[in-house]
Amino acid sequence: MIYKDASKSIAERTEDLIKRMTLKEKVAQLYCANSYGGESVYDSRMHKLKDGIGTVSYLNDSFTGDLNKDRETIKGIQKYLVEETRLGIPGLFHSEGIAGAQIPSATTFPQSLNLASTWEPTLAKKMGEVVKKQLIAFGFRAVHSPLFDLARDPRFGRVGETYGEDPYLVAQIGVSFVNGIQGEHEIMATAKHFVGYGNAEGGRGGGEQQISERRLLDSYCFPFEAAIHEAKIKAVMNSYGMLNDQAVSTSKWLLTDILRNKLGFQGLVVADYGSITHAFLRYRVAEDAKGAGILAFKAGMDVEQPGSQCYQHLVEAVESGELEEAHIDVSLRRVLETKFTLGLFENPYEDGDFFSEIKKAENAELSLEIAEKSMVLVKNEDGILPLNKKLKIALIGPNSDTKTNFFGGYSSVGSASTKSSDFDKSEEDSFLRMLYTGTITDNKESLKSMGIEFDEKPTPEQKAIIMNMIRQNLNSDDSSNRVYRTNEEFVQMFYPDCKSVKDVLEEEFGKDHVLHAKGCNIFKAIDGGIETVKAAVQEADIVIAVLGGKESMIDPEATCGENKDNINIGLEKPQLDLMEEVFKLNKPVISIIVDGRPLSTPYVSEQSKAVLYSWLPAQFGAEAIVNILTGKINPSGKLPVTIVKESGQIPMYNSRLPLYVDINEFAEYIKTNQNTPLYPFGHGLSYTRFEYSELVQNATVQADGDLSIAFKLKNTGQVAGEEVVQVYIRDQVSSVARPVKQLVGFARVTLDVNQTKIVEFKVSMKQLAFHDLNMDQIVEPGKMEVFIGASSQDIRLKGVFAIIGEKLIVERKVFSSQVTITEL
Repeated sequence: MIYKDASKSIAERTEDLIKRMTLKEKVAQLYCANSYGGESVYDSRMHKLKDGIGTVSYLNDSFTGDLNKDRETIKGIQKYLVEETRLGIPGLFHSEGIAGAQIPSATTFPQSLNLASTWEPTLAKKMGEVVKKQLIAFGFRAVHSPLFDLARDPRFGRVGETYGEDPYLVAQIGVSFVNGIQGEHEIMATAKHFVGYGNAEGGRGGGEQQISERRLLDSYCFPFEAAIHEAKIKAVMNSYGMLNDQAVSTSKWLLTDILRNKLGFQGLVVADYGSITHAFLRYRVAEDAKGAGILAFKAGMDVEQPGSQCYQHLVEAVESGELEEAHIDVSLRRVLETKFTLGLFENPYEDGDFFSEIKKAENAELSLEIAEKSMVLVKNEDGILPLNKKLKIALIGPNSDTKTNFFGGYSSVGSASTKSSDFDKSEEDSFLRMLYTGTITDNKESLKSMGIEFDEKPTPEQKAIIMNMIRQNLNSDDSSNRVYRTNEEFVQMFYPDCKSVKDVLEEEFGKDHVLHAKGCNIFKAIDGGIETVKAAVQEADIVIAVLGGKESMIDPEATCGENKDNINIGLEKPQLDLMEEVFKLNKPVISIIVDGRPLSTPYVSEQSKAVLYSWLPAQFGAEAIVNILTGKINPSGKLPVTIVKESGQIPMYNSRLPLYVDINEFAEYIKTNQNTPLYPFGHGLSYTRFEYSELVQNATVQADGDLSIAFKLKNTGQVAGEEVVQVYIRDQVSSVARPVKQLVGFARVTLDVNQTKIVEFKVSMKQLAFHDLNMDQIVEPGKMEVFIGASSQDIRLKGVFAIIGEKLIVERKVFSSQVTITEL
């Protein structure tokens, strides 16, 4: 058979296989099967696999923690598909990867916002390469990562999963990660969430978005377009929600007209979990599952995930004449071509030694390096940092002696089930509601086999039974289903080297020099907690307060995460109450913010001598924090987001359009201190100083040419350091309003004391292309300003140039500038 002959071309093999398939077998390749918690393939889900399956959702390793059982389950499902179905088409198993492979004991990495804070794309590529190897060695050949969303609202619970607010920065980090994780056609990466997901009104994930087509194409689509053309991304996932009154999952305008026809994507479009069902269950643009399935499929959605509630009706739709079988073949062809390209037909099982991969010391070193370079020191008054080792330290705050809160929600730790009391909650809990909806839709046949049968929806009695089953599944302490009991035990079991800030400070300064008093929990006060803290502070020379929140989709105590949007963008009240009492004692305070979101901390920032944003630094986060505090590592992270002072300022981001006579003004509120952010995009301090000088650049550039910029950068301080230089361009006069500053280049430069280097950028004018009044994508002649500095507001050098010649219409932007760093 041609399709089994590896010497034949992918096109030949694909067409041969399609000719052999029945309609049911074709449609089965367009949806997904779910396997929960190591559940065997030889169970009630068998009916889903008899005709084969397109993709297999297996995000459950952390639910059980039983690595051997989970690997056997994956292999068992694949073995059934390859050896016992008629055509032997392998399934495409997917997992997550933004914080490392979502597998217990796999190397965990700092969350995406950390990675963006390094402003070092090569680190993203290296991380992707590690994640790739560990996923493949476990049996995965697809990953639902990374996010290319722009995060401009700190109320949105998933900011920590993004690479920040700026299209250029998001594109550079994301493209590098994709290049690393996809390798040479080794894994299918998925760019998500197309498009605008991170900017729903009110920060409500999956809610309503209103974005003009020009803004959509020039800003929100830019990172996706870069991934398509610079990283050859193999898959794109739609976003939840409604964009310009269209349900994204059923929008032909978005999934075909823009994604395929405008942006040039030719790969696989996969549905975010349950998003097709939302078309009729939430947004009411379809009458039922069948109608939603037909709408989504016609719109350009190739694969439904995580089940088949809607796409199982495509067989009936073809038989009734509502769809043409040739249309089915178009999406089928993409699925099969992807599987052939990945080599699944030749090697459908795991490839490599998972346990050997996770033991490699260089992987742990990379995780620590990313954590260290992602720490953003936003304040260091009187040079209080680095710390003097002779000091006696009062260590306080809800995250001072925690390990679990260093991990992102899509890490293996973040997806582990927590203790049973966490789910003794109302059925209105957002996570439980999500699981319930999926259970009664995607697993209706399984429920039927258990004697729970219903037409449209379960009876109240049946609902109670189903909810109880869900809770039992999540909370089970049966060692045959789960090898751990609590989240803390999970960390101890799979990441025994993970330490808390308290652990590392005591190692560094000695237990006698660290007085620990937690003071409060994230959400709740502790009886007598403040008094205990005050006693410790009065005895100490300095205070280190480790504050913030917790990111999780599951934990009810989470402050952020998927389905955990939060109207409070600051510290929770018990923490503010604690800090108010601490500041009254007039001891110098260093505040560390551990959280997935850019928390607004105006009061704490004003009163503290130093403030460090650590984000979610993963398994070596405590070491990274203490290495910064002690000066073993010179901080070099820069903010990938603007941090506002209060929620009323939202949105406030760097590449805003000009509005006031002073083009640099952010706002014009009544109170003048509300007109600027707390900390601007690109901001981040060092323990040394950098001098920028001698800018040289072109005076004029053709519309199809390159701007050359060169300047000197010198370390004038007392210690070696790394500076992230940033290049911005502003259009002085344009046919449509353009950003006050557009980031077009950046570079991390390492300098010894008194060392000078020449930094050169080459910026294509096609990077500046935008859609004009006629919606043509153009490079427009005119005068431009150049800004070079240490942040979007800390500008050290300025220049001007003119784009000359005729207006240039371009089909495709240039997505990256080129940088050269030369030693003098």
